[in-house]
Amino acid sequence: MSKVSKANKYPVKSVVKTLNVLEHLGSSPSGTTLTEISTKLRIGKSTIHRLLATLRDHDFVWLDPLSSRYILGARILQLSEQLNHQSILIRYGEPILSRLAKETGETCNLAVLDGRSVLYLIIKESGNPLRMTGHVGKRLPAHCTALGKALLSGLTQEEFDALYRGTKKLERMTAKSLQTVPQLLAVVEKTRQEKIVIDDEEIFNGVFCLGTAIRDHSGKVVSAISISFPRIRVDSKTLERFRSLLLESAAELSRQLSYKQPVAKEARA
Repeated sequence: MSKVSKANKYPVKSVVKTLNVLEHLGSSPSGTTLTEISTKLRIGKSTIHRLLATLRDHDFVWLDPLSSRYILGARILQLSEQLNHQSILIRYGEPILSRLAKETGETCNLAVLDGRSVLYLIIKESGNPLRMTGHVGKRLPAHCTALGKALLSGLTQEEFDALYRGTKKLERMTAKSLQTVPQLLAVVEKTRQEKIVIDDEEIFNGVFCLGTAIRDHSGKVVSAISISFPRIRVDSKTLERFRSLLLESAAELSRQLSYKQPVAKEARA
């Protein structure tokens, strides 16, 4: 049975029970019955029944109708695959982001798409006194960030439409934030062509950011990397240099994930 962290003085008992049920199911290769769970965990059958029903509703648990035994559901598998992806991204991304931050002298980030938000997995902060700061695990609206727009460029039109269906107004973080879904879609379509996307004070005033997508072996966009720095340090020479370094780093990380750049077709004579 899982132990409650000593740092958490006020654990939510129902959550602890749910986690214990999932842990028990994970240690039962052939599944287990409601009675067996109740006996093993010393929790009443009615409580176990409610917990299992909720887990089934969210596809964390399946019930075999023939044996009446419970097993872990598809959602657990999806989370496992997502964790595996993220672990690989962190393993390969750490040294590449560290080098990029050293070469640019600015804060560099790696994130994945989480619904309409970007989830930051790696942040390498600049050593400059005036710099972008943040923490791993933070989430920001995808439509306001270079990372988010790069990630959204990997969605199909159907996936994009489903994500923003029914949205009339986008959250406005600054005066420069995109305000409508059509505006966002136009930027996403442009990003698919140009590979690099910018955030010019759209998430924070005074902050400029360059971002680009990372692809895996299947060609799917699985993450994005960016360079963030104060708007006052933006000039054409710096932008050109940063664009080149960012694309090189993205290509290297994509290669680490076994992505193969499509070979351009030769023009006919």
